[in-house]
Amino acid sequence: MRLRLAIIGASVAFTAGLSAPAFADGYRPPAAYPAPPVASWTGFYIGGNVGGAWSEVDWTNVSLTGERFNNGESGFIGGGQVGYNQQFGNIVLGVEATISGADLSRDFPSILVPNVRFSADLNTITTVTGRFGVASDQWLFYGKAGWAGAEVEFSGRNTATLDGFSFDDWRNGWTAGVGLEYKIARNMSVGLEYGFINLGSETDNGLTRLALPVSLRDHDLQIQSVTARLNFQFYRDEYRPAPLK
Repeated sequence: MRLRLAIIGASVAFTAGLSAPAFADGYRPPAAYPAPPVASWTGFYIGGNVGGAWSEVDWTNVSLTGERFNNGESGFIGGGQVGYNQQFGNIVLGVEATISGADLSRDFPSILVPNVRFSADLNTITTVTGRFGVASDQWLFYGKAGWAGAEVEFSGRNTATLDGFSFDDWRNGWTAGVGLEYKIARNMSVGLEYGFINLGSETDNGLTRLALPVSLRDHDLQIQSVTARLNFQFYRDEYRPAPLK
């Protein structure tokens, strides 16, 4: 029994003697690499959105009936977004591009000439914006502003003479909005966003199918939307060794 205890004690002493020089020569255990925090907003993202929109169109028809119209319409809007965020403490800066399809159209009759009908259709909307946000854990509140463009068609037809016209334009303007996002996973977030688009005022001149002159003057177009969003984030993990003790 005494011999067995002596052998065990000698083994422990020998092992300790080998370990001490290793630590003395600067050997340390492998450094720990902590994973990035769950709530980091830094990185590229891509996602989709869906919601409702409403438009306000004000225009004057000069040559057909001489009437002024104020036309509002509501409908569906949906599309996708891609962007990049960079987080500095609790401040988040980013850029984002969106493209959406909208169902904003309305057909309405002339009051002065009952057989003449007009319509204003809004189909495609795109934006490129900068974003500024404040993050708190898994929440991000942000504002955005930048460029907006949309495909707009103004048309009219005379049901008695079968005459008509159509102006299909690409309009440029500006947009601004606010939103709130919440991270439901490390690389996934859901959110709600309000957007406002102003596409300014323009005048179109042309000919009808029967070669009659037609002019639409000072048609202003504004769009508002509320959308639900889902984003998937892609980023490179940045591991830093834990400080040596």
